[in-house]
Amino acid sequence: MIRTTFALILMLLIASCGKKKNSNISDSEIEKLKAENDSLKSLVLELNSKYIFDSISIRDIPSYTNSYKKNSKVSCEIVIVGYNMDNNTNVIFADTISFNPLKIKNPDTLKLENGGFQYQTNLSSNRKILKGIIEANPKYGKEYLKTYSSMISIKDN
Repeated sequence: MIRTTFALILMLLIASCGKKKNSNISDSEIEKLKAENDSLKSLVLELNSKYIFDSISIRDIPSYTNSYKKNSKVSCEIVIVGYNMDNNTNVIFADTISFNPLKIKNPDTLKLENGGFQYQTNLSSNRKILKGIIEANPKYGKEYLKTYSSMISIKDN
């Protein structure tokens, strides 16, 4: 009797192993989910080819040629700046920069404040040359790495 019951249970288990389990998701729903997944993949691919910013800042930058005298013309430039607030965007000043591989000597990373990287420097000679890199490594979108250089000279009276 025990052998018969055991054999019957064993046969039922073996017979049920080969059957397809009933699922709550129909084939049409599976196809719909696959299509949705494919469209999301293409959307992510498109986003990763774009520059994506967390925020923008509008800057009104006065021209260095402005005399600010009475009846003089004043020139300015309005610039719209996109930036990321996730500490993955940096401006790094350095004494020397070389590429392949990237090497930076005496780096100084500037802090992001209100969408801008502010700095001060001493003019210890007639000209001062600033060099650095601007890099953005956002979670989504394209990465960005460019060199930066600027020269500041004293004004002769």
